[in-house]
Amino acid sequence: MKIRLSALAFVASAVCAPVQAQDPISFQDTINAQNTISSQDTLSLQQALSASLQHNPHLAGYQFRRAALAGEHTTAALRPELRLQGELENVAGSGELSGMDGAEFTLSFTSIIELGKQRDARLGVVTARQQQLATQQRVAVLDLVAAVNYRFIALLAAQEQVRLEEEAQRLAEQLVDSLTKRVKAGSTPQAKLMRARAALARTRIALEKSRQQARQEALQLSAYWADPTPDFTRASGDLFALTNPQTLAEWQTRLAQNPDVALLGDETRLRAAELRKAEAEGKLALGWNAGVRQLQASNDTALVLGLSVPLASGKRASGSIQAARAEQDAAQFAEDSIRSQLETRLNQTFAAHQQAWSEAQSLRDQILPLMQEASRATANAFEQGRYSSLELAMAQRELLDARAELISAALRAHQTRIELERLTASAPVPSTQSGETAQ
Repeated sequence: MKIRLSALAFVASAVCAPVQAQDPISFQDTINAQNTISSQDTLSLQQALSASLQHNPHLAGYQFRRAALAGEHTTAALRPELRLQGELENVAGSGELSGMDGAEFTLSFTSIIELGKQRDARLGVVTARQQQLATQQRVAVLDLVAAVNYRFIALLAAQEQVRLEEEAQRLAEQLVDSLTKRVKAGSTPQAKLMRARAALARTRIALEKSRQQARQEALQLSAYWADPTPDFTRASGDLFALTNPQTLAEWQTRLAQNPDVALLGDETRLRAAELRKAEAEGKLALGWNAGVRQLQASNDTALVLGLSVPLASGKRASGSIQAARAEQDAAQFAEDSIRSQLETRLNQTFAAHQQAWSEAQSLRDQILPLMQEASRATANAFEQGRYSSLELAMAQRELLDARAELISAALRAHQTRIELERLTASAPVPSTQSGETAQ
């Protein structure tokens, strides 16, 4: 989100009240989200996460994929099918075989015997796919939690921007009133009052833009639980409640938990299972049949037994084995390469988080207090006639710039923290109302 600052020329030092932490949000503490979203004025992060996990359309689709794989597992577990086969021979021929006199009718059962553990190999592939789906769902949950956190923080930042623009408008109105009195008294040129009124009009435009941005952020947040008309009017939380950053070593120790690495590991295991299946299909599978034959000519019966052996089955499966082995090697290579990429990404995100956190701390604790005092002194001097409206405008603009920078720095500090938690799978995942933890 881009932090916007109105094109004010005239604001007052009252906008510089010290930032107070109220209702702080910690993105690292365990969340017990048992509240649903109904008609209400405020929305907490816990409620947003709980509603998203229960009603997100993308997550809902995993139940159908699980059901489909359960069906595949049932099919893979089946033994080779047993067939009932009937044959009628020596019918409607010539001479002694005319009509049905020399007919031979055979009724037999036929099937195959799998000698290469083909059934176990089939089950192994489906089981690997089920494990892969479970990891994909976990990745989807973590992505959703991170996305909701991102949007919730963006909404808090938009609300802070609205407060900033509201205060700017109020102070611009005060300055217009003050200059109006001075113009009437003849101590100030009319042109300064006109510029002040133009600046006031711009603050109104900027305020409406900031309110529209806040409404847009609320809509984008509620989209995660498929609600196009959210009832809440604001998010509850403190954008400036920043936790102390952890060390890079602490984040690095958690990198092994990265769900993308786990997903690639599942891919490698799936390819290995497919290779075992291809190898098993290349092994011997005997066909057999057994039944009874009725000889119409002599009115006798006899048993019939048969055995069939496939020829060159290993050669026929060699192409599938080669393809499966290549897929396994490619999956292993991807798993190894992504680890180094994740380490680089973790280092970059950690550096960005440290910079944003330090910037926010410096702005809040050092820069803003000094600029607040300077703005108050300038406002007092303006009231006494010792400073011009231009000097007051410069002090006010610098102060609002600093407040906007603080909003931006705090937003980036939270966003990079969320990214670190996503990379290390350390973000807490709330429970649904049914008490089931989303996995």
